[in-house]
Amino acid sequence: MRVLFLLSRIEKSGVTLNTLDLAQGLVNEGHQLLLITGGITDDGNDYLVKIENEFKNIGTEIRTFKTPKGNILSKILISISAIYQILKWMRELKPDVIHSQSPYMTFLPWLSRKPFITTVHNVQLVKNLKYKNPTELIAISRESKEYAIKTLGAKPDSVSVICHGVSKRFAEITPEKDLSHLKNKYNIPDNKIVIGYVGRITKEKGLDVLITAVEAYLPNTITNNVHLVFLGDYWFESDKVWLKEIMDRSILRNSISIVPFQDPKPFYELFHIFVLPSKSEAFGLVSIEAMMSNCCTIRTDTNGALDQIEHGKDGYIFANGNAKELGDILLTVIENKELRDSIATNGRLKALENFTIEAMTKKTLTIYNKLI
Repeated sequence: MRVLFLLSRIEKSGVTLNTLDLAQGLVNEGHQLLLITGGITDDGNDYLVKIENEFKNIGTEIRTFKTPKGNILSKILISISAIYQILKWMRELKPDVIHSQSPYMTFLPWLSRKPFITTVHNVQLVKNLKYKNPTELIAISRESKEYAIKTLGAKPDSVSVICHGVSKRFAEITPEKDLSHLKNKYNIPDNKIVIGYVGRITKEKGLDVLITAVEAYLPNTITNNVHLVFLGDYWFESDKVWLKEIMDRSILRNSISIVPFQDPKPFYELFHIFVLPSKSEAFGLVSIEAMMSNCCTIRTDTNGALDQIEHGKDGYIFANGNAKELGDILLTVIENKELRDSIATNGRLKALENFTIEAMTKKTLTIYNKLI
C-alpha cells in the first residue's frame, strides 16, 4: 500500500512525532511511505534535522513545498504556487491512501475529489475554508471524537478513536553510566525524590501549579527532600521571564533543574514521579512515554487522561489547576514507595499493551482498508 502523508511542517510537536511513529509502523508492516511537507521550521535545529533524517532512513519519499513568507502579496503568490505544486505531486505519486496529518491541508485532497483521512490531534481546531471533513476521521481521544462530531460536523460513523502510540524503546533500560552522566551534567541529586516534567515551557503547561503543590501542600520535611526537573524549551522569551519570576520567589529555587529539550527517554528513568500539570493538552503523549518507562505518572484531567489512566491503579488524574489535589497525590506516592512502584509497574504494562506504535498502526490500517 502506498500511503501519502500531508504534514504542514516538521516541527517540535506531537503531530510531527506521531507522523514519524506511524510512518515507522507502516514501513514495518511492509507499506510504502510518501510525505508532502513544508519542511523543517528551523533549519539550524539539530533535533528537527534528526527527525527529517529518520523519515528518510525508513525510506520515505519526501516532497517539500515552499511555505509562505514576506509581505501579503508574496504570501498569496507563494501559497497559490504551493497548492498547484502539491496537487500535481498528488496526481504523480498515485497513493492508495491520502492521510492529512495536518487538518488544515484537508482542502487539498478535497479539491482533487479523492477519498481521504485526517487526524484531529487537538480540540482547538477551528473550522475554516482550509478544513474539509474527511471520508474517515481519526480522533486521538474520546474528547477529540466528541469535538469532531459536535464542532467540526463530522459524521459519527466516520470517526474512530485511535490513541497515539510510542516506541517500545521507552521500556528499555538505559546504561547506568549514561544516567550518571545526565545527573552530573544537570545537577540532579541522588538522594532526593525527583519529580519530572517533559514538554514546552509555557504558562499553559501549568508548571506554576506543580511548584505550588510541592512548596505549599507538602510538609517541609518532604519538600526539602524533593528536586524538580523541567525538560523542555521555552516557547517565547516571555515564558522564560514568567518562570524565572516564579522561581525567584519560590523556596524551591535551588531545587529545580531546567534542562534543554532532548531525547526524554533516559530522563524518565531518572524521575521517581512524572507530572503533566498542563492546563490544555491534545493527548499528552509524554504521559504514555513516562508510563512505559516505568515511572509513576500523574496528570491533569485534560484531553486524553481518561483514555490513558485508570485513577489509582496505573496512574493518577487530578483536576486542572488544583495544586492542593496534586499535592495530596504527591504526598501519598512519596510516602508509600511500595504503592509508587506498583502504580509504575501497572502503568508500564498498560502502555505496552495499549499504546505502542504497533497497536496504533494495526488500528490505523483497519481504517485505511475501510477507505480503500
